[in-house]
Order: sequence, then structure tokens, then C-alpha cells
Amino acid sequence: MNILYLHGLMSSNQSVKIDWLKEKHTVFNPLLKYKDPGQSIFADLEDLIENNTIDLIIGSSMGGYLGFHLGNRYQIPTLLFNPALAKESEFKPEVKIVDNTSILHTLVLGQDDEVVIPSQTLQFLKANNTNFVYTFEPMGHRTSFDVFKKHFGLLK
Repeated sequence: MNILYLHGLMSSNQSVKIDWLKEKHTVFNPLLKYKDPGQSIFADLEDLIENNTIDLIIGSSMGGYLGFHLGNRYQIPTLLFNPALAKESEFKPEVKIVDNTSILHTLVLGQDDEVVIPSQTLQFLKANNTNFVYTFEPMGHRTSFDVFKKHFGLLK
């Protein structure tokens, strides 16, 4: 499986989760420089998708925001951990918004997340007629490796 992994605002493109995925999958994990002015993050990711076959997009927090919109645009299923869909941020990249109710978005939400408020995320998804399933996990904003493995394994 070819996976596009999009890290969050305060994370990097190197982690134990990515290393684990790479044991059995091809993983594209670009370094996303959210705080660098003039970055064309969304356009760069569009180029990556248009030049490679991507079967799944995994995103966390700000990466979940990007993954949601890329999944809609290119009809690619997503696995999103605490996606920053409804949260405002000065670092939020520009995206091309495409309404798409056919692609399935799978979300894992931290019930104690104080960075990305789960109820606001669910309101956003419902207001946009999104096709989604979600699970609450007893966690805050950070996703543990065990929770990550569990939910990736449920996709199969």
C-alpha cells in the first residue's frame, strides 16, 4: 500500500509510527514547513499525489486538516488523528476545498484533546455532509504509538 503521511504543526516527518509503516508499506512523508512564509504546501502535496499512486492518507492535527482536503480532492480514503478541521491558526495552509461525500474519512479523536476540540471537529464534519466514522480514545492531543497501530490495523 502507498501511504501519504502528513505530520502535525509541531511534529516532524520522522517518527516511530512512520518507521513502523515503512516496514510493510511505501510511505511518502514530506517535511511540512507550516511556519515558513511563502510555502505552497497544498500545491506541493497535489504534485506528489498526481505523480504517485496514493492508496491512503494519514494525517495528524494540521496534517489531518491537509489530509481531509486532499482526500476529498483526489478521492483517497483517510485516517485522521485529531484533525484541525475547525480550529483557526495563523499557520493553516491554503487548501482547495472540494465537497465530496463519497470518500470515507476515518477519525480518531482524543476525548481529552484541548488543542483540537472534538465536538467542534464533529460539528464541522456534519455541517459539510462528510462521509465519516469516528472513535473516541482516552487521550489528549498526542496519539500514542499503540493507539496509532490499533486504528491502522482496523482499516484492513
